[in-house]
Amino acid sequence: MSAARWLAGGDWAAATHLGTAADAGDLVLAPATGTAARARHGIAFVPAGLPDPAQRDTTGADRWRRALVRLSAPLPAGCWLRLWTRTTSTTTPPPPPPRHDASAADGDRSPVPTPADRWRVAPTGATDVRVLCAPAAALWLALELGGDGTGTPRVADLRVETDDLGLVTRLPGVYRRLDPETQDMDDGDGLLGRYTGLLGSRLRETSSLLDELPALLNPAVTADRPDTPWLERLAAWVALDPARLPATPAHRRETVATAVERHAWRGTARGLLDAIRRETGVPVEVVEPLQDAVVWRLDPAAAATSALGLTTALVAADPGPPVLDRTALLDGSALVPPEDTGRPLHAHRAHRVCVHVPDGTPEQVRAVDAVVRRERPAHVLARTRATRPRTAVPSVVGRDHLPDAPVPGLADDVSYDARVDGPGRRIGTARLPGMPVSPTASGGLPASSAATAGPPASPPATAATEPPPATADPPESSAAAKGNPR
Repeated sequence: MSAARWLAGGDWAAATHLGTAADAGDLVLAPATGTAARARHGIAFVPAGLPDPAQRDTTGADRWRRALVRLSAPLPAGCWLRLWTRTTSTTTPPPPPPRHDASAADGDRSPVPTPADRWRVAPTGATDVRVLCAPAAALWLALELGGDGTGTPRVADLRVETDDLGLVTRLPGVYRRLDPETQDMDDGDGLLGRYTGLLGSRLRETSSLLDELPALLNPAVTADRPDTPWLERLAAWVALDPARLPATPAHRRETVATAVERHAWRGTARGLLDAIRRETGVPVEVVEPLQDAVVWRLDPAAAATSALGLTTALVAADPGPPVLDRTALLDGSALVPPEDTGRPLHAHRAHRVCVHVPDGTPEQVRAVDAVVRRERPAHVLARTRATRPRTAVPSVVGRDHLPDAPVPGLADDVSYDARVDGPGRRIGTARLPGMPVSPTASGGLPASSAATAGPPASPPATAATEPPPATADPPESSAAAKGNPR
């Protein structure tokens, strides 16, 4: 049977402080007087007492044999700590360890055991120390902290254990015998016992790493600190950029844990929305124009698919490769290669994504657009725009609502592609073959296309300012001239 005891309990109330203090349950160097810096040296005394009598047996639980220092954070640069041990036959606190008087204390290379009422110091930085003092009575621990004034060690607690006699007990008795005459055996405090203790400490460290390996590979519990960036390593292993992980710890762990599943969404509207939400937190709407396309059919009962002029349009160009003397016109044809057959019919809708940022600021639009550019498929044209928030209240433009200035946005592509749209004039979503414009007085389209394209253009400003010329034509000829401008 072995015994163990935590000495501080998280508040360090049982400690005697000389230049140290308790801060959020940790033992630290006391703040320097009147400044924001820390003290450069401090010592805290903690009584360990004796093991619980109910836990004692004949296998080594009669006295404390091991002391462990548990740190709440790694030692900062310029900081250090040392552990001192002492057994005493009195209950009064012992004097402080003599730091500069080597004759009043035993070093880590001094003979074993250290007599009672005398301090023994462990190596600087050691957090797992074997108690090599004579088992006279109660054990006292002194934890010495030091630093350069800019930082402090943070000690969470101290633990003492009776433990067993170490790995030396597994050796044959002939190796453990100290004196053939007295038949004294090495109980772990001898030279061989201490060497095997060091070996056992290394073996425990290695085995603990193997035991903790499943936890290190679990994003929910793995370390996420600057000195142990295991979560960032896991992020790199699942093809995530550690620099783009969220700021909050819970979101960081959830992002890494669901990375493999979310990779299957990449390139879809769902994946785009998820990436924008995680990196910017801006609510957006992803619109795919091709999903709104319908097949036109003559059905008076279905107004959504039979609205002439709304669901119909002229073809931008011939759907396939041009044929001379039939579909290929000089300066009026879009040369479509065989691999792009059918593209003029659907290019204005297919492979396009519009990302709307309701009432978005220019900074929000830029942040969203950066994610869109990275996450969209290579063959998809994407546009990020700020839009006005929608409302369910009906309004009539010009009576209930006045159009404001256009909302700022960032364009990701161009609205005109000569290879897709073809040359000529645009009517709605179609593009007519190019044609020469006659130098008429109105400057508009010819009479044959004016009925298709809409009302004729307004006359030039110079013609509007000049008085009408005198004419003797009858009213019928004047009306005819107005209906057919030259």
